[in-house]
Amino acid sequence: MKQIGAIQADDSILHLAWEGEKLAAAPVSGEVLVLDLSTRTVGDLSGHGVGNGAPAWFGGHLATCGLDGRVRWNGRILHAGRGMIESLKTSPDGALLAAGQGKRLLVFDRHGEPHDVLSDLPAAIADFAWNPAAPGQVAVAGAGGARMWQLGDTDPFARFDWGGASLIVRWSPCGRWLATGDQTPSVHVYDFTRDFPLHIQGFETKVRAMAFSADGKQLATGGSPTVTIWPCTGTKGPEGATPIQLDGHDGDVSALAYSPASGRLASGDGTGVVLVFTFDGDRVLRKRLRRDAGIAALSWHPDKDWLGVGLDNGEVSVLSLDS
Repeated sequence: MKQIGAIQADDSILHLAWEGEKLAAAPVSGEVLVLDLSTRTVGDLSGHGVGNGAPAWFGGHLATCGLDGRVRWNGRILHAGRGMIESLKTSPDGALLAAGQGKRLLVFDRHGEPHDVLSDLPAAIADFAWNPAAPGQVAVAGAGGARMWQLGDTDPFARFDWGGASLIVRWSPCGRWLATGDQTPSVHVYDFTRDFPLHIQGFETKVRAMAFSADGKQLATGGSPTVTIWPCTGTKGPEGATPIQLDGHDGDVSALAYSPASGRLASGDGTGVVLVFTFDGDRVLRKRLRRDAGIAALSWHPDKDWLGVGLDNGEVSVLSLDS
């Protein structure tokens, strides 16, 4: 792995997001940076008071949010309300931008105008995910599990209730699988084709890192120093399957990301170890790199084998794995 460049932000890195040749780096507090491929600053945006949320690229511009309850985009304030906004997410078709605030999911159209709102949800939103296979469908996770909504409807079209609290939610690219990382610690996987929930236990810590491969055939989970990969193929997917377990970390896995270009999997832990796994038939090849602080965020370039790495000490670097 070759380092292309590095830069220092004001605080621990919260989130990284690519848009073409630009990388957005959001620290926990302070200015949100926009970097080029060599990590030179090509733009910066004001922070959101005492804390930022995870930004998202929308219509060619970076939308930001934070604990001040505001959504900023393209020089405008799209929303200002009471209650923190921890993340923004753009729909897979690029037409909509969503923000979770308390028990509401706010949705804006491509012009930045209010499009829809899911209000009076049963619990505060811990995380949400768009369905890549169905425009306008979104899963909302929090205390009690997850609910799946079609925008414009007054009731969810599916529920994934299990009684505990879900911290993160991911929807597979094919739309078949919904996975939640949970407080218990455990993972729940829902198979829409069979209306079947699967509860996966045995993790050592809360599952805060989880990612589907670009082809939807693998679900990678953290929750210990071991990366566990579950198969999401066939009629039953992970049910009854023996997962792949990948070792090499010195601490609990804190970040996971699959490359859409090569299918490689990157993982990072709280001690600063980055692992990159290449899947070659039945073989799994591994590269290892240690950084100077814990790994807070990982993000692959959409077309190149370049990996953005954000650290707890505020450093952002870009690594090249091009052969």
